[in-house]
Amino acid sequence: MLRGLVTLFIAFQFVNAHAQEWEFGLQGGSSGYMGDLNPETPFAFNDWAAGAFIKYNLNHTWGIRGNFAHANTFAYDGYSSNQQRKNRNLGFFGAINEAALLVDFNFFKWLPQRGRIVYTPYIFAGIGGIQFNPKWYRPPIAGASPQKVNLRPVQTEYHMNDNPHPYAEYAISIPFGAGFKYNLRGLWSIGIELAYRLTLTDYLDDVSGNYPIHPNQITPYLPGDLTLDDWQYLTYRRAASALPGSQRGDGRPYDSFMTVGITLSYTIFKGGCPEWQ
Repeated sequence: MLRGLVTLFIAFQFVNAHAQEWEFGLQGGSSGYMGDLNPETPFAFNDWAAGAFIKYNLNHTWGIRGNFAHANTFAYDGYSSNQQRKNRNLGFFGAINEAALLVDFNFFKWLPQRGRIVYTPYIFAGIGGIQFNPKWYRPPIAGASPQKVNLRPVQTEYHMNDNPHPYAEYAISIPFGAGFKYNLRGLWSIGIELAYRLTLTDYLDDVSGNYPIHPNQITPYLPGDLTLDDWQYLTYRRAASALPGSQRGDGRPYDSFMTVGITLSYTIFKGGCPEWQ
């Protein structure tokens, strides 16, 4: 035990001597989604995303980053080139919020302001958690503005035995990706980053399994002022192919989402010294 404590102490002193740089940054760009409504296009960026991060550089190569991302997502079967999905007519939109812990690896020695190399590509991976709540619109009424509905409590795939409760609004995410950053004059750096997140849920889009067994077998409780007609519209979308008990999703277990955008970061050096030991 004593040997282990000594080893841990030496490792801590080594890290403390070499970890003298913090980075704070912002991100902004575009977002996309892959799942039951977009199973084949990994570059379907169609909405906006933003984020912020704080990074602790262990050395010139490795860093640990706390990352927050907000991604608006949207997909609609009516825009698909696949006729079967056009006939299904499902759609959703909604924001996804993610907090994640990432490990970064720089391919070149990264030393803002002091290094000879002022740019580097990098890769990253980690683990996080997301909060999501897909939405759609109530049946259109002539002369009235479309009204948004949170789909999770509506339970559009309700089954009294197999699926009696709304899916969770939180899930684990596995983010990974790559980027490129360039050091401007001084302590400011700019870059571009592409990130994908595999989520351990199949309900980012409110679509996963089968249509309810019978159209009158509705949820035990409809939220707000929703009616049976509203529930049937949100579940079946008036699609001729939407038969009770038939397949509604694509059979894959998980959905994912992605972001791409510009990053801007500022470096703070320990003790005010703009150079690592």
